[in-house]
Amino acid sequence: MLIALFTASCSQAPKQAEQTAEETVPVEITVGSFKAKAGELVGQMVTISGTADHICKGDGRKLFLISTEEEGRVKVTTGENMPAFNNEYEGYDFVITGIVEESVVDEAYLQEWEEELHAGIEEEKHLGGGEPMTEAEKEAGHHIDDPGFEQIAKYRQMMADQGVTKLSFYSISCTAFEIIKD
Repeated sequence: MLIALFTASCSQAPKQAEQTAEETVPVEITVGSFKAKAGELVGQMVTISGTADHICKGDGRKLFLISTEEEGRVKVTTGENMPAFNNEYEGYDFVITGIVEESVVDEAYLQEWEEELHAGIEEEKHLGGGEPMTEAEKEAGHHIDDPGFEQIAKYRQMMADQGVTKLSFYSISCTAFEIIKD
């Protein structure tokens, strides 16, 4: 009986190893199919090819892929321990491997954002940076014209128009990339 159990446990080990290897193989997607498939791929490794339409010049942590063959634009951010994208490669073709991430905007998120704007807190996580307001600016009501308030209003209108309580935005956190040079 012990030999049977040992044999059965040994014969199951390769199956587990095969499953792990299959789970790490990235799913290939296209720029055009990303928007439709991203929701079901959250947390999964993907590979996508496209042209770097824009690389953020400030810190190089974001790049946007487009395709000449399909509609769509995909946001790619540098993952942990990844170097920034060099903006000299804007316009080049990239092959990106990374994890699909979802950012959710709901009423609680928007209320927190509004509170931060009223308090004059730096807008790093919402608008990508900026200087905090001075006390004089806060007292003068400068935050009323803040683009953050405009964006909050747009998100609320989008949710109302779509009849939903949350908006999902998808991106890829890059774990590896290759620049295709012709």
